[in-house]
Amino acid sequence: MSLKPAVLILGALCLSVGAAHAQNADKATRLSVAGATMTLNATFSAPVRWRRGAIDTNARPKPLTDPSFSWKAGYIWDHPMRGETGGDRDAFPAWTSNVTAEASPNGDLIARLGPQRSPISFAGGLRLTARPMPPDLAATVSDSDPRDYISGTITSFPYAQTYGVFAMSAKVPRGAGLWPAFWLIPADNSWPPEIDVMEVVGREPSTVYTTVHTNVPNRETSIGHGTVTHLDLSAAYHEYAVDWGPERIDWYFDGKLIFSRPTPPDLHKPCYIIANLSVGKPDSWDGAPDAATEFPATMQIAYIRAWQRPEYAGAALK
Repeated sequence: MSLKPAVLILGALCLSVGAAHAQNADKATRLSVAGATMTLNATFSAPVRWRRGAIDTNARPKPLTDPSFSWKAGYIWDHPMRGETGGDRDAFPAWTSNVTAEASPNGDLIARLGPQRSPISFAGGLRLTARPMPPDLAATVSDSDPRDYISGTITSFPYAQTYGVFAMSAKVPRGAGLWPAFWLIPADNSWPPEIDVMEVVGREPSTVYTTVHTNVPNRETSIGHGTVTHLDLSAAYHEYAVDWGPERIDWYFDGKLIFSRPTPPDLHKPCYIIANLSVGKPDSWDGAPDAATEFPATMQIAYIRAWQRPEYAGAALK
């Protein structure tokens, strides 16, 4: 899920999970973290500790293992809200991202929204819920931004890691206009690069999209892959994972290798984690909801985990 539309899509593929991967025959086709050190184990068995107030988008990256680790609700590239001239965002109950038609409240406001309206909740795991935006919240959003839906985003910024294995177990919603994603972007706020560990377009609930965004060989190049799983991904939890190293990036679905690419030259710096459920608009990749799309729609996340491989650790420090 990119911050802006990429201008070039290369190598788009659509293969069965069981297909052979001749382009990467020397790699194991099953994900293993043997010998790796776990750096994050978020099981969401209870509500998380939220980052409070506005966030410094220029904050220096901290390791995922930092004792002060906490999650942030919402993106970090926020738009100013109507009437806002800077300072504390707590006076504004919602803001929109700059890409798709959804809005995310910040961590301080989750409780104030209440369980019936909050897009982020905890019940058997983390739940990101999209629904039509209540009129009182829509009134706080800039006239230039979409105000049709509100949904949830959780990010680890500024807690980040260079290379490693990143995994999420999730059950995604189905329906036109729904767009769940799990992705990594640089903690220095540059873009590209970006790693999309997974994206599912709600109108295609059996296909997993995996993508790397880079400025090499051309500016805003996207190299993507669609894997047809022959499963209804909204019916059960599945694990979506990436093994990002200094030389290659390998994507996995339920532990099976589904895509592999050389690591681009601009993807050798700390990246932080984002998981979100977006709601599309007519001109977006996922399209807009239609009459059959059911709201509220929820992305359920059992865990988000990360590991660092010893063979990556030295390269990450260079």
